Amino acid sequence: MTVSTEKDQTAVGTGDLLKKWTAGARSYFLYKAERIPFRFAVSSARYAVKSIVYKGITVNLLYHPNHSENTDHLLENAKLSLDYCQQNFGKYPFKTVNFAEVSSFSRGFAATAYPSAIFMPEDMIFHANINADRKQDVINELAGHELSHLWWGNSQINPDDREGSVMLTETLAMYTEMMLYKKMHGQEKMLERIQVHQQIFENEKGLYENLPIYRATGEVPHISYSKGAVAMVELNRLLGEKNLNTALKSFLMNNFYPKKPTSLDLIHEFYKASPDTGTRKRIDRLFKSTDDIEITSGSEKPLNTSNPKEPIGSF
Repeated sequence: MTVSTEKDQTAVGTGDLLKKWTAGARSYFLYKAERIPFRFAVSSARYAVKSIVYKGITVNLLYHPNHSENTDHLLENAKLSLDYCQQNFGKYPFKTVNFAEVSSFSRGFAATAYPSAIFMPEDMIFHANINADRKQDVINELAGHELSHLWWGNSQINPDDREGSVMLTETLAMYTEMMLYKKMHGQEKMLERIQVHQQIFENEKGLYENLPIYRATGEVPHISYSKGAVAMVELNRLLGEKNLNTALKSFLMNNFYPKKPTSLDLIHEFYKASPDTGTRKRIDRLFKSTDDIEITSGSEKPLNTSNPKEPIGSF
């Protein structure tokens, strides 16, 4: 794609930047992405730019010159996210990743990912007070989650447009977000975030049809995001993080675009990583039923130590 903008502005598009030039009073930017599902987005502004090259990948932050307060944290999270996803799921598919600030007048999303480009409203990341709530890491929740979509959802796979497609995008991005949170803050803090998602689901579930995760749609984000995060953390406990990530990498390798995988293809990979039929039945209960999910620790004890006979939450 070629984007034209005012001469003193920088345009951010999808794919890697191949060329930029000026002609008259305009600046031009040529972006290209190979073999991706059709989708694009563009932003343009008088950006300040902070860049690093990390293990061969150029990470660019493009932001209002007065909104630099969270850039260092964002860069650290980007490096951690790239490390985790590349080590566990496969190579990052571009030479660059751009985090671009957009105006808060852009409503309807907290952050959104496109091939090689992640767009973030100013009040969510770049100009947000990330110290207001010490129990929440907004940078990880948005930046790590959205960067993981470069594996789960907009560049490497193109889920079939049917019930359950969001399990392959948002549920897997939530899982990656939780694993990144664990790396940054530890297991206990990650489980506190899971408790939050349990509560989100409890607050929302009575307002909509209670679908199993493998049939969830974009109309029920409390299922694909919140219940999905809880189910994936429990699956991590059942299979082990290494085995689960191997299954996820296998799913990705077997379903590269232009294939159109479904949630059943993903569940099949979970079956293949299961040691016995009992575990496969528990996988069905997590993703194919609307049963309650009891989250347990690695020692099989409920995480709610204040009352060990009850789980910390249920779905």
